[in-house]
Amino acid sequence: MCLTALFFGASVFATNLPALADFIAVSTTWSGMVTVPILVVAYVVGLLAIALVERFTVPGSSELDALQGLAAQRFSQLEQEAEVLSGSVIGFFLLATAAFLNVWAFPGWTRTLMIGGVVFLAMAVGAWRISRDKHQAAANLATRTGSRPRTRLGSDAS
Repeated sequence: MCLTALFFGASVFATNLPALADFIAVSTTWSGMVTVPILVVAYVVGLLAIALVERFTVPGSSELDALQGLAAQRFSQLEQEAEVLSGSVIGFFLLATAAFLNVWAFPGWTRTLMIGGVVFLAMAVGAWRISRDKHQAAANLATRTGSRPRTRLGSDAS
């Protein structure tokens, strides 16, 4: 998503970029030359987007060592979902920026691009908000589960 947004944003300033991409895409060796680099770059950009948003928005960290069984699985699930949503914030923001920049490149599409930009901004805010909620839910789960005394099977209750 981030790479697509960067492409659309760059195409505003480099007007020959879509034609160049089309020319390269029809070549027979294109898929072999760019598939792995694009996947690697997309993965790294996604990790950087997640790390950037997580650095500024994580409400607190929790110890996974205190969690066991289903609580640990649920904690991991909440954290993974929150990280994916955090990374998507950057992608949606970049798509909104590209939509707003393309208003000048395609004046006949102003209304559509403006609506698209606003929708992408709303999605970025929504993803950020849900990400924070999931982090908070994971922290609450860790706090609740970690505060209970742990007992071992077969031990005396006395």
